[in-house]
Amino acid sequence: MALAAAAAVALGVVCTSSSEDADREISIVPPETSPTSESSPSLTPTAEPTAPPILEAVIHGFRFPIEGACLPSWDGLMPNAPREYRSGIHEGIDFYDGYNCVSIPRGTPVLAAKTGVVIRADHDYQDIRAEEMDALLARTQQQGYTDPAALDRLRGCQVWVEHGNGIATRYAHLLAVDEAIQEGMVVEAGQVLGYVGNSGTPEGITDPNLENHLHFEIRVGPTYLGQGLSPAETRRLCEKAFSPRLP
Repeated sequence: MALAAAAAVALGVVCTSSSEDADREISIVPPETSPTSESSPSLTPTAEPTAPPILEAVIHGFRFPIEGACLPSWDGLMPNAPREYRSGIHEGIDFYDGYNCVSIPRGTPVLAAKTGVVIRADHDYQDIRAEEMDALLARTQQQGYTDPAALDRLRGCQVWVEHGNGIATRYAHLLAVDEAIQEGMVVEAGQVLGYVGNSGTPEGITDPNLENHLHFEIRVGPTYLGQGLSPAETRRLCEKAFSPRLP
């Protein structure tokens, strides 16, 4: 579903990419100081959009999909950040080495954020070739947006897990899916699903040491967590998601 270019696979993986957001996050270099998440003061104050109470009641109790990680410090790696190279919007949270409280090199285990049922496991993922990537990006620029088929291809090798109540999680740009993970199986929170890579990114075609990161999404029905909210409200909602279960 944006940092300086970063930069093995563990035994027992099967969905490898030969030349390792769907999103070109790292190629978007953050400024010296992170941009403020609030707009300039207005003479006519307006209410900040907030998540509906029913959403907050079910989005909680997740664990971070990278051991020891935290939310990124820069809003450019959070949901709703622009992705100009594909005329799109970021729909998830990026976990990069150096921006999420822990080292995240290529091949880092990716963990299930919550107990659920695997509904997609890309064991047979095929790398995007340069010609296809050029065509996908040209199409997004011509359309002025990233269509669902293009976005899915740009997410690279993926695992999806369904958690009930219309909630699902997606784990993208994987180097590989763990061989034990199969569609239809129940996975526990913290179980290894795959390994951090850069599949689906433009840099993944040319250099396995660039763009290695996990693109992680919490899906709520047909939307992504935080869709349409301000950076501050999106971050608050994501913090709530990774908080313990409500009493």
